[in-house]
Amino acid sequence: MHATDRHGIASVADLRGAGLGRRAIVDLVKQAMLTPLAHGWYAAGPIVDDSERHVLTTRAMLRSHGNRVVAGHHSALFVSGLPTLGANLGVVRLSRRTPGPTRARPALRLGRAVPTRFQGTETVTPAFAAVQHGLSAGPLSALVAADGALRAGVTTQPELDAAVAAVHGHPDSSGIADLLRHADGRHESPGETRLAHALRLLGLAATPQVPIPGTNAIVDFLLDDAPVVIEFDGKVKYGREADERDPFGRRVPGRDVLWLEKRREDRLRELGYEVVRVVWSDLDSPKELAIRILRAIERARRIIA
Repeated sequence: MHATDRHGIASVADLRGAGLGRRAIVDLVKQAMLTPLAHGWYAAGPIVDDSERHVLTTRAMLRSHGNRVVAGHHSALFVSGLPTLGANLGVVRLSRRTPGPTRARPALRLGRAVPTRFQGTETVTPAFAAVQHGLSAGPLSALVAADGALRAGVTTQPELDAAVAAVHGHPDSSGIADLLRHADGRHESPGETRLAHALRLLGLAATPQVPIPGTNAIVDFLLDDAPVVIEFDGKVKYGREADERDPFGRRVPGRDVLWLEKRREDRLRELGYEVVRVVWSDLDSPKELAIRILRAIERARRIIA
């Protein structure tokens, strides 16, 4: 639709400028050729999910406020394609470029100005967004975002330290500082970040993304003091339908992924490794998780003895 911008977004003024009246706009919405985002703003075509809706709505609000604001908090992370944890997708978060009044509406929060050094073209910097998100959603949320930003190569540990220092004095800033000391770009997903955090709380030293000699496997975690592999199983690992590629770049049908995972685990066990698989719900039951891992350590040490 020629009335939309490069992101597929249009305001009522854009649509009317293209010759569309109120009735025509209503008809396009009924036909799913336009999707309402916020008052006076639309996206071209249907929207796939809540994440896409949030990104499009954030971009609409950026246009609505001109160059006076940048996306912040989880909104900046979504626009930048970085992971979040505990994000409220129903609320767009913006930050002022210069001092001015704040604003809070059910679907929009406009926060105070952020230092110029943390402002990007349309968002705050990834490091500052991670810290902001931690202030609103908790320190672990900051760590998830920081790990994703490090992995993507869009931030550094010194930049994270500077962002934490900028919010010093906030009631939650010390908790964020403590966790961001453990930020690690080797973690490939929010689940792996949470699992690494759980292992630290359990007092278990582990190294992420370890290649196993004699196999093509790179495991999520290997305990430093015992031959125990710990794998995080997100729902995508066994719920895949799309084809994947094996370590040699060959396409593997989705229906074969489970079989290959079993063969991979069998090979690890043949080599003397115990394997503990962890899912999201396990992370909410740390005592039970600790018992499973300790039992695996005991089994591994009996084999070695």
